[in-house]
Amino acid sequence: RPCDSVRVADDRKSMSVSLKKKEDNAYLNNQLENLSFKFESILQGASQEQVFISVAQELCDNALMGYNGTIFAYGQTGSGKTYTIAGDTQKYDQRGIIPRALHHLFNEIDLREDREVHVRCTYLEIYNEVMYDLLSETPGVSDNLVIVDEGNVTKVKGLFKKTVANEEEALAAFFQGENGRSTASHALNKNSSRSHVVFTIHLEVRSGADEKVMYSKLNLVDLAGSERTKKTGVAGQALREAMYINKSLSFLEQTVNSLSRKEAHVPFRQTKLTAVLKDALGGNCKTVMLGNIWGEDDHLEETVSTLRFASRVKTLMTDANINERNDPALLLRKYERQIMELKQELAMRDTLSGRGQVAYEDLGDLEKHELHLMVRNFLKGDIPLEKVQIDSLKQIKETFNQFKLVHEALDAELAEQRLSGRASVDPGSMVEGGAEGTGAGKA
Repeated sequence: RPCDSVRVADDRKSMSVSLKKKEDNAYLNNQLENLSFKFESILQGASQEQVFISVAQELCDNALMGYNGTIFAYGQTGSGKTYTIAGDTQKYDQRGIIPRALHHLFNEIDLREDREVHVRCTYLEIYNEVMYDLLSETPGVSDNLVIVDEGNVTKVKGLFKKTVANEEEALAAFFQGENGRSTASHALNKNSSRSHVVFTIHLEVRSGADEKVMYSKLNLVDLAGSERTKKTGVAGQALREAMYINKSLSFLEQTVNSLSRKEAHVPFRQTKLTAVLKDALGGNCKTVMLGNIWGEDDHLEETVSTLRFASRVKTLMTDANINERNDPALLLRKYERQIMELKQELAMRDTLSGRGQVAYEDLGDLEKHELHLMVRNFLKGDIPLEKVQIDSLKQIKETFNQFKLVHEALDAELAEQRLSGRASVDPGSMVEGGAEGTGAGKA
């Protein structure tokens, strides 16, 4: 529970923090003593279920409608971020947002029998500014992970996407990733996260025979906590980790400040963390930030820092849109069905108009050979124009092609005769010879 210096209003949307001025007679102290903040909701003493309903349930439902979503927890070390996002893996009623989101999504999928939904999961860790795939068979290898921008979407190329058919398989993937996380103990947290992690649920939703597919991703982010080494007392490798954590969080604050001021250049590429969260902070995404605070007098400065950062994040505007695309396989089947129906309609029209059966399929070798003979005989004058019978557009196109072949054969024959010094040419023999040299009957 917060101390007397941190007060939550009855509406559970606003709070105030009272700061004591440092007594220093040598300088004029203009420090504010009372700070007020207003948010969408303040979850004081809330259960894990209440946190999920308030923070994540709407984003889960939106993901099934084709919207991208992101939830990220921010705050000082030991303030409860990992507990909020992941929960206590040993106690079912204390499970966090990720297990509850998986349960909610698969429950909704089972209820929507008219839709086909494919679910895949990824689990990314950013440790000391190096990315690791926690679901990979070799999670300690990170050489193949690259952050790329494709079609205004930021993704980590090379990250393994694990297909899951049900809640049990999804939870198994989550627990697999949890076992690979980097943690350590210090004065403020006996199980402190030493890295940032992003658990992403990828959805593809198809509705019946509709060729359109809705696809979305739900990022659930547990950020490592900011640390004051004077309080945590870390040294050695833990101190190095704290330096990387504080550096990446500092750049995250700079990025949020640039976005809130609508600056022309936003430094997303300064760290792996800001690059991965690019869409969540200012792109095609619905984003919720969870500010975790440690409301005690000893941590008031960190509490105010978290509240100020949350206030800046609250001013950001994203552009969330439904993600849709056409399924090539379904489109192909649709076009094949339409072609078959059109051929059936043409055949019915020919029957009703008294015409003979017209073939609308692709012409075979025999039909091409017959057209070639017809063109050759027409040029020789053996067939009058009234006797030329063409029933389909494909026959017209092939007839033009046969005229071209005969013409090329005639040109070749004429050139050969000129080289041999012959003065006269028999047109009939040229046509006859051209026909033999056209390769008639070949497809």
